[in-house]
Amino acid sequence: MDINRDQRQFRDSKPSRLGRGIERLTHPFGAAIASVVPKGLVEVVLKGLDRAVGAPQLVKFTHDVSNLEEAHHAARAVSRTASKVSATTGAAAGIGGALSMSADIPATIAIALRSIRDIGRAYGYEGEGPAEKLFRLQILELAALDDPDVRKERIAALEASIGPTGDLIEADHEHATPVVDQAIERISRAIAFTSFRSRAGMIVPIVGSVVGGIVNSSFQNDVGKAARFAFQARRLKRDDKIIV
Repeated sequence: MDINRDQRQFRDSKPSRLGRGIERLTHPFGAAIASVVPKGLVEVVLKGLDRAVGAPQLVKFTHDVSNLEEAHHAARAVSRTASKVSATTGAAAGIGGALSMSADIPATIAIALRSIRDIGRAYGYEGEGPAEKLFRLQILELAALDDPDVRKERIAALEASIGPTGDLIEADHEHATPVVDQAIERISRAIAFTSFRSRAGMIVPIVGSVVGGIVNSSFQNDVGKAARFAFQARRLKRDDKIIV
């Protein structure tokens, strides 16, 4: 397995094809819904990030954390589990239409945060401290972005936060807190718009169940890819295996 090749592929990749297809299908009325949805719903969930860190793991690990290839496969198992769980909640929420659609978004984000936390642990990172919190937020933002130029900027910022040994460059609390708040503001805006727009098909009975399952699964796949890229970048840097 060529980890460096996977890293390059992620840099050049686009959001999940299924997710983009659903968004095009629902765009005529999805954009209108998204424009009136307050990002506060997402912001409340994001501020509860530390609570998600303490939740039970999605997958129990048996691999050798020091083995990068085994860590990669364990991380993929986490992503698959998150995708299945989130697809189930999305399908169930789609049956209820617009009301349950709103309720499913916090659940989807909570699963994504747990997935990022567990993928980090698969690579040997427990995720404690403000720098780790910001790193998880950066990963979540990557998964929600559609704009290629902004995506490149965020990837560069994420990689710049990784020190020469794979650890994160620490910032004191006075400087870290405003940065975290800014990240929450950006991510809340991005997820509130894209999530409601792509989920708009959930307001239609029966069809909404299918849309909810597909959109949730697609989003969790994007989260898993972004998380694997981020934590592999740290391991490659730590092990001095980055190939330019």
